[in-house]
Formats: sequence, C-alpha cells, structure tokens
Amino acid sequence: MAGDFEAYKCPRDGSQLVPPSASERSAYIRNGIHHCDSCSGMLLNADAAISSFCSEKLEEMHEGFIKEGTPIDIDCPFCDCQMRLRNFSFQRLDGSLTDPIEIDGCPNCTSFWLDAGELHRLSPPSNGNKDARVEANALAMVLEILLQLPVVFV
Repeated sequence: MAGDFEAYKCPRDGSQLVPPSASERSAYIRNGIHHCDSCSGMLLNADAAISSFCSEKLEEMHEGFIKEGTPIDIDCPFCDCQMRLRNFSFQRLDGSLTDPIEIDGCPNCTSFWLDAGELHRLSPPSNGNKDARVEANALAMVLEILLQLPVVFV
C-alpha cells in the first residue's frame, strides 16, 4: 500500500503524518488516511486506500483538479506537485447539498488534503479542539460517511 513505508510531512505545519497502518482507526486503514496529530488534518490518496469504493471516489474527485482549481502554496506530500483548491458539496439522500467545503487536491496524483476546520463546518468538534488525536478520529468517521454520498463541484 502506498505511503506506509515513507514518512510524509503535514503541508500545514511540517510535522510527520501518521500513516494509515499506525492508526487505531479502521476507517484510516480502509480509506488510506494519513493524519496529522498536531492539526488534525488528513491526507487521502486513492493508491493508499484499501477500499475500492474509496479509491474510486477519490479518482472521481481528482478529475475536478486536473484542469481546474485555484493554485495554492501547498505542495502535495505524495508527489511534491503544487496543489489546487476547489469547493465541494456532498449531496444528501434528500437531494439537498451540504455546505461547501474547501479541499486541496493534487492535479498530478490522486491526493487530497483536508484541514480539520473544513470538516468541523459539517460536524462541529466533539471536544472543543483540546485533543487533536480525538478530533482526527471523530473527523475520520465524518469523512467516511461523506465519501458514501455523491460529490458535487461548486
């Protein structure tokens, strides 16, 4: 699985990301989520995901970054390409859309960086940001649910 043996750095604070295999959460392992214990951010990559459903969803999302998106000052931890920013919503079962969230995506590979603050907009923090590890675990569950919903570029 990609990323398990290499140390990737958080694009926000430079700390070493925790690989999926070192996580206590099965959602991290299934979906190939590397996470930052300092800022609770998450790095996803289709090649790192064990779940074929997650991998396919990330491939679908990647299409929106190949030619579109606003370049940002963040390099992809997987391939060092300059990432781009796009707004996404997820379509609920009733057809309504979630509030848009900003996702940083790599136009070169199928990597995405999600800041904890973006997922907090959809699901408020459970512990007031006192423990980044607890927050990251809670946010992984939110992300896993969102990946089950259709993605809409906004």
